[in-house]
Amino acid sequence: RAGNEGKIHPGADDNASGVAVMLETARIIVGTHRPARTLIFIATSAEEWQLRGARRYIESMEKWPASDSLAVISIDAVGRLSEGELLALGTGTATEWVHIARGIGFTTAVRSTAVKDDPGGSDQVPFHEIGIPGIQLTTGAHQDYHRPSDSADKIDSDGLVSVATWLREALMYLSERPDALTSTLGVGQQGDSDATQPQQGRRVMLGTVPDFTDTGPGVRIDDVVEGSPAEQAGLRAGDRLRAIDDEQISDLRGYAQLLRQLEPGAEVVVKIESDGKPLSIRVKLVAR
Repeated sequence: RAGNEGKIHPGADDNASGVAVMLETARIIVGTHRPARTLIFIATSAEEWQLRGARRYIESMEKWPASDSLAVISIDAVGRLSEGELLALGTGTATEWVHIARGIGFTTAVRSTAVKDDPGGSDQVPFHEIGIPGIQLTTGAHQDYHRPSDSADKIDSDGLVSVATWLREALMYLSERPDALTSTLGVGQQGDSDATQPQQGRRVMLGTVPDFTDTGPGVRIDDVVEGSPAEQAGLRAGDRLRAIDDEQISDLRGYAQLLRQLEPGAEVVVKIESDGKPLSIRVKLVAR
């Protein structure tokens, strides 16, 4: 982020936590199970490098073609469980995901919430574009993302065990499931060359921390980043983002797409609902 250039960014939650859970889950499964389906564990570059790693796998892997996949699970920023719930984003990509998530909650006692929508910021997205249902596991957004303050002392180690437990249960079920999942992504998305092109990265920051579990309309603000344009403009937790200038915000993915189109220094009118009242606030965006 602007102002933090040259500083060490530990990336403890985003995404050393996800890599740790992936490696530990793979270690346990190798020692205890011989799944009927092949399980592929792969670390890729996520949205910080415009999902190029996942796209590279899809384009180049011949031995285990991505198009033959039953499903994909992205483990992205899972280090802040504490007393909260594990979020499974994108469960709307197959009709079975919500039931799988509910069943895993019962069998593991790990609290989790199935979120139908996918904000589109992690490595499951390129798989969606070729019709493969996928979810992202995360413990939610916070103010330390992409900052030097994303440090190991803030990681909930017991929570990592819970996430790994949930993931192992999901992989065991999927590896033994005889039938494909019922994808809702649509056959028309497969082979769409425009969809598989890397998206431009977001260059601006408003400073809102979204509520991933909210179903809309718009985007509910769960927190605001200290010193950000959002805080300076008086936005606060509980406010609902409805539009930027004249562009309506339908959901979290639409919000992210709008921000990708804007330049640092741009002045925009942010339209919100605050305590049930519509407000329009002029905000100057800063570099991300």
